[in-house]
Amino acid sequence: MNRNFFKNISLLAIASLVMLATVQCVWVVRMYNDQVLDFCRRVESATYKSIYKAFRMDAVPGIHNAERIRINLDEFDLYFVPNLLELDITEPYYAEILSLPTKSGEEEIVLMHHGDKDLLNGKLHTVRIIIDDDSLFALRLSINIPYREFWGSLKWIVLSSAAIVVLLAAILIYILKTMFRQKTLEQMRRDFTHNITHELKTPIAVASAATDALVNFSAEADPHRRRRYLQIIGKQLGELSSMVERILSVSVEGKEEKMEMERISLFPIIHSTVEEISMGLENPPEIEVTCGKDIEIYGDRFHLKNVMATLIDNAVKYGCGEDAAKGECGDGCGRNRIAVTAEKNDGYARICIEDNGPGIAKEHLQHIFEKYYRVPQGDLQKARGYGLGLYYAQKVVQRHGGTIEVKSRPGKGTKFTITLPIREYGAQN
Repeated sequence: MNRNFFKNISLLAIASLVMLATVQCVWVVRMYNDQVLDFCRRVESATYKSIYKAFRMDAVPGIHNAERIRINLDEFDLYFVPNLLELDITEPYYAEILSLPTKSGEEEIVLMHHGDKDLLNGKLHTVRIIIDDDSLFALRLSINIPYREFWGSLKWIVLSSAAIVVLLAAILIYILKTMFRQKTLEQMRRDFTHNITHELKTPIAVASAATDALVNFSAEADPHRRRRYLQIIGKQLGELSSMVERILSVSVEGKEEKMEMERISLFPIIHSTVEEISMGLENPPEIEVTCGKDIEIYGDRFHLKNVMATLIDNAVKYGCGEDAAKGECGDGCGRNRIAVTAEKNDGYARICIEDNGPGIAKEHLQHIFEKYYRVPQGDLQKARGYGLGLYYAQKVVQRHGGTIEVKSRPGKGTKFTITLPIREYGAQN
């Protein structure tokens, strides 16, 4: 699934929503117009009936003309109002009798009127009907169109239509987010496969080369060379073992096996972890440890040690050590500095690992605990990894009933804070 595919899907979804909303709007407007048209027809029907009863005394519609016409708007009102009520119309109206011009250039003259014109407001429907056979007089009637009542009667239809559109929009947005999420996960899995393949190939290639040297170049005759090659092989096998252990450690995610919970002291765990990491580096960073020997918690020693190793190792890898020679570290100190502190506070142990590295941009902070996620560093990855360490650390901390938080300022450094309960948490864990 490439970028064009998701772009086309997004455009199609947006077009579908726009089309649906347009259809709903057109449908509602047509319903309103139909109500207005029906209202106008009923008014005209009531007007014709009232004219024949009030004015054209002896006329039979469609058969013969009226011999007597008596124009009286008060009498018209006596017929017209009941006719409106029969049609459920109670709007005010204003009626006028017009004298029609007999010659060109003459103007219409209002002979009489009935009703209060000030009661008319908003949209009006005007009916104009000739009332005599000689076309000398006409009735002009104006009546309010109850558009608010019409829209009120359509209120639930409008609301339901809007709800349908909003619901479908929410569903489409959710589907699109899920698709983009799956695309991101797919990309991260591909990166993970690429990284792990590359990571595993390197120690295998080095160990194979050392083995070939022992077999094919008579290195066994030279004890110093043999020891050196064996050390190389042992180191590479150790790295392979460490990689496999890191990958398998993520299995803590879905398993319900009981952790080996016991009362442990943080001081030896933190100090041993710092020593082990420093021993494996040619130029170890400055790591300052502040931890009281009396801080004890209930936890799984193995997993908590792995969490400490993950966070401290990240501080080393992503710190300013590689930039120190250029003077480009976060605070301009020229050296990678890491501070590890632990303290007790209100029944909890709080452990902080802080570095002075380049920091993490705000848009990446919310994702760094996700599985396989790695902060993009362009085409060149300064530090290798699988995107599992912080994910694993969060899972372990959560299973201990604690929390892990991160704060970072680009160019200033990053600080991870782990909060763990001092008392035993959950017998099920």
